[in-house]
Amino acid sequence: MKSLDRFIEEAANSVAPKKCPPGQYYCFNDKKCKKIPTGYRVGYGGMLRPTNKNGNGGKNGNGNGNGNGNGGNGGNGGNGNGGNGGGNGGGMGEEVVNLPLRVIVPKNQTEFDLGLMFKESLDADTGMLFVFEESGEKYFHMKYTTIPLDVAFINEEGIIENIKELHPLRVTPVSSDCNALYALEVNRGWFERNNVNIGDKVLDI
Repeated sequence: MKSLDRFIEEAANSVAPKKCPPGQYYCFNDKKCKKIPTGYRVGYGGMLRPTNKNGNGGKNGNGNGNGNGNGGNGGNGGNGNGGNGGGNGGGMGEEVVNLPLRVIVPKNQTEFDLGLMFKESLDADTGMLFVFEESGEKYFHMKYTTIPLDVAFINEEGIIENIKELHPLRVTPVSSDCNALYALEVNRGWFERNNVNIGDKVLDI
């Protein structure tokens, strides 16, 4: 298994404004800790996720891929902390390779919607992870993004279902062609250089 968890976890922690007591999560809208509702857990980026994975299966990503899929790295660079591989995962008879990717998780809806729009570059070995509210078909466009990108659409089990190229300044949306709960944007060619392919499990859900 090729794991991004170590770096995503660091990124998620780095954007969370504060830690909440057990049984609570940080609500970015209300800017305070609130009780985790029954049937939910705190997932990547501090966002609530249903504990029942069957729940939203086929709902369509409501265009939610927000045309920007172009993640808001920008000034957050460094935000993702973590970088450089290392770690070995170990486990259960399955080889785990920690991928050398700093992962930035948008910390609010504005950053989620902006993505990498208006940014001139994305640091090497840096990516942005979009965590959607529900699984479904997602769409990304590159209207205001000048960086050549690749995007991996990842399902509820953390497995890559699809990898697509995102071309600078292209207005036509790119579809996931699958139900995705996560999307990971990286510089063009990063997946190929690191031998990350469709069918790889990259998130330990």
